[in-house]
Amino acid sequence: MNISSSFIRTPLAVVIGALCSSIAFSSHAQSADTDTDETVQVWGTKIANSSGSLLANDIEMKQGDHLSDLLRDQAGVDVGGTHSLNQGINIRSISELDLDITVDGASQSNNVFHHAGNLLINADILKAVDIRVGNNSVLNSGLGGGVAFETKNARDLLRGNDKFGTRIFAGKATNDYSHTSATVFSELGEGVDALTYYSIISRDNPDDGNGSEVIGRDGETENFLTKLGWDANSQNRFELSYDYLKDEGDYTLKSNMGMNGTDWHEGYIRPIKYTRDTIALNHDLALADIDVHSTLYYNKMSYNSMPEGSESKEGRTEVYGIKTLAETSLEFASMWHTLRYGFEGKQEEAKNLKDDKVNSNSKETADSFSVYFEDEVELNQDWYVTPGVRYNHHKIDMLASNETFKDTLFALASTYNLTENWSVKASGTELFKGPALSGSYLTSESSYNTELEAETGVNYEASIAYQSNDMMDLDQFGLSLTVFNTQIDDYIDDTMTGKASEDKPYRNLGDVDIVGFESAMTFQREQLNGRLTYSHSDSEFTQVAQDSGLEKGQSLDDEVGD
Repeated sequence: MNISSSFIRTPLAVVIGALCSSIAFSSHAQSADTDTDETVQVWGTKIANSSGSLLANDIEMKQGDHLSDLLRDQAGVDVGGTHSLNQGINIRSISELDLDITVDGASQSNNVFHHAGNLLINADILKAVDIRVGNNSVLNSGLGGGVAFETKNARDLLRGNDKFGTRIFAGKATNDYSHTSATVFSELGEGVDALTYYSIISRDNPDDGNGSEVIGRDGETENFLTKLGWDANSQNRFELSYDYLKDEGDYTLKSNMGMNGTDWHEGYIRPIKYTRDTIALNHDLALADIDVHSTLYYNKMSYNSMPEGSESKEGRTEVYGIKTLAETSLEFASMWHTLRYGFEGKQEEAKNLKDDKVNSNSKETADSFSVYFEDEVELNQDWYVTPGVRYNHHKIDMLASNETFKDTLFALASTYNLTENWSVKASGTELFKGPALSGSYLTSESSYNTELEAETGVNYEASIAYQSNDMMDLDQFGLSLTVFNTQIDDYIDDTMTGKASEDKPYRNLGDVDIVGFESAMTFQREQLNGRLTYSHSDSEFTQVAQDSGLEKGQSLDDEVGD
């Protein structure tokens, strides 16, 4: 059982705790969200879908050792991969390279290698996951929405008046891995708290359903996280964190491709080390009518293959960034307004190295800045209208282009409560994404492309939802349906940018149209929760560029379907 417990100085308690830690009861995780006793803590993750599903309490508490365990029942969201080397998130047929993904506020926009995932995230230490399915606000920079991950801190785990606690976890699977972790959390002094977490997953090559060994999976995943928090006063909190994750082993270089009963890529197996280093300083300011959250961060991802007897090859992508989001509530012109405004700035650098020396022409940089504002206006107690505006500025320096791309976007959303139980919402949001850096593991050989354009478009959504707290003796019952149409002009396949050449430069492939829907039904009765979701996505190229190798009507490679 995933247990967060106060430190008890008896050997018997330690032994019992370690034995119990191998059993997981999801019902305990669910109860933490409804239990009013503040002394009860459960090692779980809150999953919030803020994409506009309109279910007021659409939040779940879960436990899992892989992102798919946390997000598998979120309509429109698909998680692939078996471990961190090939883990990836797909929202409405759009991969994580076109999503706005953060960990503790730090952007995860690193593009490393098209045969590996671009997310090194350990589900075990996550405190909360906030999902936005589709881009329906100027606050989001992703073409298909985004996911914000937040890791635990000491304040989340200390119980009552306790000043110190530990958690020990151990698990063993027959096919064929083990997982252990240890966490220490403490209140160091007045307003000061600290957490240190270490986790290691050791894997051997598993057997498939026919009992045959699946090669290229033998390795270890380590995660080290430390956090220091300081409540300077009742209005200000600072939190400094360092998060290091390493996945190292004898892996296949083409980790996203299954064996399919053959050994054709056995020659691609080699020592591989994939790491992420993230340093983040977060600040929360809470005043009477304004809340401000700011993040200053550095994020580095490195993919290194080390074949025996030859030089090592490394793809390294680094991101330096700062972001601030503020929310203010006020009354103006006899209406209540909730203002949300802020800015984001980041500098990205990608380079390819051999034996720690940077290859010529492999260094690429991108500098981006955006400022945004939206106003949620309460026209009356049942009708809300939210206009928004966002300005984007994106400058790249790479073989394919050294241009500056900029655009001003607009968005409009409206929510109306038809009755006490029924509500509807509609929104339209313009999209923008500047050309991303090439995957750093491969040196781009692209020729200069004077016609390279930023990806733009628009996302339209309409939702209807029903929610009741007294239906069929249930504490809560809800239904929701969202239909959408996402139009992307000048689409770029970021997974293939590292393979660009003089003949096939880094380029726009054409225009894409994605249509679909997400539906969900949830219920709760005391400690029992149920959820049923169904989603559909259908993408097609409505226009294709010459010599793109694509056909009009062809779907995206990341199409999920039903």
